[in-house]
Amino acid sequence: MAEISKFRGMFLAEACGDALGYPLDGLSVKKIVHRYGPFGLRTLVRTRKNEFQAQITANTQMMLAAADGLLWSDAKKLECAEGIYRGCMRWFYSQTGEEPRRGQRTWMRRQPHEREFCLVREKFMHARRGEGRTSLAALESAERGSLKNKVNESPDGEAITRSAPIGLYYAGSPKEAFYEGVRCAVFTHSHPTAYLSAAAFASLIAGLAGGLSLPKALAETVHILSASDRSDEILAAMEAAITQANNHPAGRGDVWDHLDSIRSFGTGRTGSEVLAIAVYCVMACDDPFDALLAGANHDGRSSVTAAAVGALEGVRFGESFLPRSWVDTLEQHELIGKVGEKVYETFAKAHM
Repeated sequence: MAEISKFRGMFLAEACGDALGYPLDGLSVKKIVHRYGPFGLRTLVRTRKNEFQAQITANTQMMLAAADGLLWSDAKKLECAEGIYRGCMRWFYSQTGEEPRRGQRTWMRRQPHEREFCLVREKFMHARRGEGRTSLAALESAERGSLKNKVNESPDGEAITRSAPIGLYYAGSPKEAFYEGVRCAVFTHSHPTAYLSAAAFASLIAGLAGGLSLPKALAETVHILSASDRSDEILAAMEAAITQANNHPAGRGDVWDHLDSIRSFGTGRTGSEVLAIAVYCVMACDDPFDALLAGANHDGRSSVTAAAVGALEGVRFGESFLPRSWVDTLEQHELIGKVGEKVYETFAKAHM
């Protein structure tokens, strides 16, 4: 059975990757070098206005919102997707300050199962940071997004990190994680590039959490994707990432050794680009810490790509590869680790 270290590792490493990449979002490589030195940014940036902690963005907020929904699903005996929708709506109301709709007002209250923590009451979950605009606009609709009810045509990668807890919840069952990933991604993203990339990421996490090696987990995810309609773009991106990683010289180098490959996949604007960059980094770098640095130091959407790399490496190696100083510096690190533990307890109870 999956181990608790994989669950804690995924949550903490995703958040660390997110915080590492956040100051780099929108910066060219030239500006990164000018601001952080010739080897790029290699540590978490603390901010005075945030009590000298490293800030997370909407990537981690949405990941935690999905976990919040999974815990709610378990407590209320709801379908997984129903619980995650409630978690997403909690995040939406926290971000916008809008009055909850009729029938959803009780969702913003502390629930009986939330004795140890209540994410909706945490101040950092209300902070507006980074991306999340596509998801906010979609959740504003009174009708829930689904495969039949399209809410937009955005191919972006906002749903990627939100799908990671789904992969943990279905650890050892990549196909179930994939289909549940689709159901939950279409709440906010109707373009197949977006929802299939998120589902593929959930499948990959599920395979790794269940004990598959990286090559086997990738092969399983590619097999599942191949049976899905409109997946050609994502399959091509994943295959390009795997090929370039396999062709990359072995051994340690610096982060800029990977820059040309990362640029060839795109900037991380779409779901397929985020997935390709993450897969490349974890395959091309022998050291998970180096993979995280490579996932952040480029001239694209660094926070989401580094968050995705962190999630994958966290499942593979636990939190042990993260410098202790990083974890201690990370905003709300104790709570983020605790959420990972709670998702593990829910998973373990379901598989007793």
